[in-house]
Amino acid sequence: MKIERPRGTRDFLPEDMWKRRFTENAIMEVLNSYNYEEILIPTFEHLELFEIKSGEEIKKHMYVFEDKGKRNLCLRPEATASVCRMFVENLRNRQLPIRLYYSCPMFRYDEPQKGRYREFWQIGVELIGSKSSESDAEVIALAIDILKKLGLKFKLEISHLGIIRGLLNDLGISKDNQSMIFSYIDKGDLENIKKIMKSDIFFKLIDIRRKRDALELAHSMLDGHENSINALKELQKILRLLDFSEIEYEVNLGIVRGLEYYTGMVFEISVPNLGAQNQICGGGRYDELIELLGGPKTPAVGFAFGFDRIIEAMEMQKIEILSKNPDLLIAPANDSVRDAAWKLTMKLRKNLVEKRIDIDLMNRKLEKILEYASRIGVKNVIIVGEKDLSKNKVALRNMKTGEQKLVEIDEIAKNID
Repeated sequence: MKIERPRGTRDFLPEDMWKRRFTENAIMEVLNSYNYEEILIPTFEHLELFEIKSGEEIKKHMYVFEDKGKRNLCLRPEATASVCRMFVENLRNRQLPIRLYYSCPMFRYDEPQKGRYREFWQIGVELIGSKSSESDAEVIALAIDILKKLGLKFKLEISHLGIIRGLLNDLGISKDNQSMIFSYIDKGDLENIKKIMKSDIFFKLIDIRRKRDALELAHSMLDGHENSINALKELQKILRLLDFSEIEYEVNLGIVRGLEYYTGMVFEISVPNLGAQNQICGGGRYDELIELLGGPKTPAVGFAFGFDRIIEAMEMQKIEILSKNPDLLIAPANDSVRDAAWKLTMKLRKNLVEKRIDIDLMNRKLEKILEYASRIGVKNVIIVGEKDLSKNKVALRNMKTGEQKLVEIDEIAKNID
């Protein structure tokens, strides 16, 4: 009986995993340089965790099930709520701020399509305990430094929910309708928004997309709306810090994000021509979620990369990833030297841990071993021959140039790149 993988999931072949691990390690280097610490959250959580403030849209797409103890559980659809729950349970007494990062799969029952899967990976960060503009700027700068390290071309757009929310409050729009409006903005559904409200200022604000003078333009529209003006000032502080860091951005007041727990600055990063809105990263400030989950009033800000989409973007932009081809292949010239070849292989694996070392396991003849080495792109082949061994030597063959020379066994490391 043939059983196929579930719809919306993928098998990752060795060459896929090499690319993913290489990319993930590069990302981890930047995260560690910013002094972020790795955590891991449960694959499933209590359903209530995501019912509190994640928003209706995400709840529609969650994998929900009842366990044998009649508890309502779900596979995690995103990580921020879980990290906040972890903070309340385990980290609330630690010195603030706390810088955390995670790398793990998420699960949503979406319609599978290119770039969208039911099991997908996110790498994200949460900076907990600081409400300063510097903390907002730091997470944005961190995301930008990661993408620059990977060599990607991208676009950063920034907004602040307090600008729109302040206006909606002044217009007397209820919290429920505000949530609905934000959901419609996120989907680009202006027609349904017009059924709820008619404010010209609102529609002009969410249409602002500028690299320069965006805040001045928004300020000119918001005379008398004090809370919106205060949010504009907060955003201005963050943008000034990004200017100091020479980070390019565009102000887009139409960005609201799809999750309801965001309270302040929000941002998105996109890659041209990637599809599905081109987005590879999104995040922002959420200062109320930890308190909603039973913790003390604690500000926080963070973001998540769609790791699968980063891989797709790197492939699309033809960014080269270091080859995974073996550095060395040990080739016994005949059966009489197989034991010696095995011993040499294990010795080299112990002493040259940074190298990828292979050995013929198929009992091929030497000619076939060299053909195999050529097919898999081995850089160098060590040919173990009986006569050479008697002199404590082996033949080292450069598979690219065809050059072959005898080297002392103890000198192998000095003769390979």
